[in-house]
Amino acid sequence: MGGFKEIVKHGGNYLTANLATKALAFISIPVYTRLLSADEYGIISIFIGVIAILGSVMSFSADRSVSRFYFDQKGPEDFKQFVSTSSFLAGIFFLINTVILIVFAEEFGELVGLSKRVVYLLIPVTFINIIGLTFEQIYGPIKKSKTIALSSLARVYLGFAFSITFIFIFKDNRYYGQIIGQIFAGILMIIYWVKKIKPYFKFSFNIKYVKYIFTYSIPLIPYALSGVIIAQFGKIAIGSDQGLAEAGFYSLAATLGGLVSIIISVTHQAWNPYYMEYMNSKNYLQIDIDFNKIFKITILSAFVISAFGKEIGLLIAKEDFVGSLYLIPIFTMGYIFYQFAYVYLRNFGYSKKTHYMTITVFISGLSNILMNIIFIDKYGELGAAISFALSYVVMAVVAWFFNSFFVKLHSPNLKPIFLAILLVIPFYFFLYKLIIFESILISIFIKLFLVAILSLLLFWKEKNEIIKAIKSF
Repeated sequence: MGGFKEIVKHGGNYLTANLATKALAFISIPVYTRLLSADEYGIISIFIGVIAILGSVMSFSADRSVSRFYFDQKGPEDFKQFVSTSSFLAGIFFLINTVILIVFAEEFGELVGLSKRVVYLLIPVTFINIIGLTFEQIYGPIKKSKTIALSSLARVYLGFAFSITFIFIFKDNRYYGQIIGQIFAGILMIIYWVKKIKPYFKFSFNIKYVKYIFTYSIPLIPYALSGVIIAQFGKIAIGSDQGLAEAGFYSLAATLGGLVSIIISVTHQAWNPYYMEYMNSKNYLQIDIDFNKIFKITILSAFVISAFGKEIGLLIAKEDFVGSLYLIPIFTMGYIFYQFAYVYLRNFGYSKKTHYMTITVFISGLSNILMNIIFIDKYGELGAAISFALSYVVMAVVAWFFNSFFVKLHSPNLKPIFLAILLVIPFYFFLYKLIIFESILISIFIKLFLVAILSLLLFWKEKNEIIKAIKSF
């Protein structure tokens, strides 16, 4: 793996932050499921889903081109002026959309299943996320992974501490305490982020950067929106169709299945700068070597989470909340195909042909909405989970098509990817058959055996390199 020690270093920083964040997520599950009612937990789940959707809409994604421009900059001053221009544009769009959201707060709330007052709270949380994204857009390309990791840790743990405090203050509608706690933590983080952004920011608005921003960022709006819809639409639809409590149960299973996203996020953040360098130098062989290993790591991680996700959920969540945990393997399969799709989505970003990225994710997002409408009515939460997984299959196929026939940039050989997917399918089948064992100990033992066999089959050729990497880490 080219530059493997550096990738391990940055990947380790991101992994530490993600693991610590997910550790808090596990801690918060038993806390929130005991302090909040099922309906209140469902409201929080929907609120988080809507926030994810508004993140791109409110700023029109004008702040998402910074990390790409870093590799095109002509010098430090050029980069500072670009950061300033993109920030001002994002701010202008945010103000316009804030006014629209306030005017139509009641109608929007009825659409997503939130009260008017809760809709108003979407605004400050979205603003906090926009500032945080600008910070990450700057420090990601310059490989300050430790700074990003520490910032992420500070925000989530401060948010948890403030949330618990305010939940105890609110006697009724305790979900307000969770939201207000996140806002207080976000205010403290903004002070830190602004201080860190300042060295890379010069007060100016240069029209020459606007075209670059519009060309790269604006097409990302439907891309980001559609991607979030795949992840969040199911819980919102279930909340509207079957009730807030059911949305909370579904959200818990999705959260546990989403542990695979740790691996995807870590590999994206740690490897993206190297991918850019490899593409610039046309070092395609190293791209193939790196991604094949990354994909196998994703597959193994997905299977481990599928195998033990239910046990983890039963251990940490209140018994009333665990009825949807059987959906976890379906979510993990969806994430495997998302990692596959990202092979091509990354190429679209590199080539600055983000409209292909937009079309790809828009098609998969639209397919998700259509499948949810059909499947939720027939199969309930199972239909929503299946829609989630199939949407990423659609995304992978469409992205492959556009890259192969239009963008025509190098992508890793499909044969090892398909072989890895075909290899893990029988293991998922054996996992399903383990339902017949009533003994938890026997079931866990067999699952550990399956994980060991799958690990050997996937990484037999890389066993020596993995040992060295672990020692280096």
